[in-house]
Amino acid sequence: MPICRNIGCHWVGFCLPKVTILSEMEVKNLAELKRELEERILKTEKELLYMKTSLKLVNEALASTSFKPANKLMEKPMAEPSPSFEETRPKVEPKIPEPFVPRVQPTPPSTPAQAEQSFPIKSKMGEDLATMYVGQSSVRIVPRHDLGFSAKTPPFQSFFVDRVLGEMRRKDEMAVDSGAKDPSLIIDHEVRLEGDSIKEIVIRNIDEEARLREIRSSIRWTLERMLEKFQRT
Repeated sequence: MPICRNIGCHWVGFCLPKVTILSEMEVKNLAELKRELEERILKTEKELLYMKTSLKLVNEALASTSFKPANKLMEKPMAEPSPSFEETRPKVEPKIPEPFVPRVQPTPPSTPAQAEQSFPIKSKMGEDLATMYVGQSSVRIVPRHDLGFSAKTPPFQSFFVDRVLGEMRRKDEMAVDSGAKDPSLIIDHEVRLEGDSIKEIVIRNIDEEARLREIRSSIRWTLERMLEKFQRT
């Protein structure tokens, strides 16, 4: 007859294993821990999806702007012919005295304000979606008026405004809290509307080239998705 192997049990025969009994507080704590772990897993999966999407957009933007054909890379500037001795020998000419002319100090031209540079925002099919005007530290995005992009159409608010621009602002606020950034240089934006239609998007305090590229690629992706939803309706 087998002997029970549970510690402290001398019963001869078959014996069920001991069952750990948890208190109500322990069960509650474990349930709370399970809920927190599930929330953190869900949040991490969303952040991973966002980072993959942003990386894909950045790669597409880099591929469309930095590509240089191979024939351009293979071209070499033609060497200029070496000048002959007769060409290099200095020529001596008789000096003729010049009449005295009083020198007038020229007035330096006034430096004009830096003008904006315009860049088209096109879909993958080559359709014009908007125009981006880039200034010294600001950007204006003017969507095509005839397409009627509405601020209520996803994913304009949820992705471009809340996620892209919102994340940039949160990073600036953290930099201000740590003393690494002046509060007046926090990125800011304004969406100007005509009814529900987006007339213009103004973004100020852009101090990094990487942010400019991210804004350009993100608004292109956003307007493409908005146009798809508009065409399906």
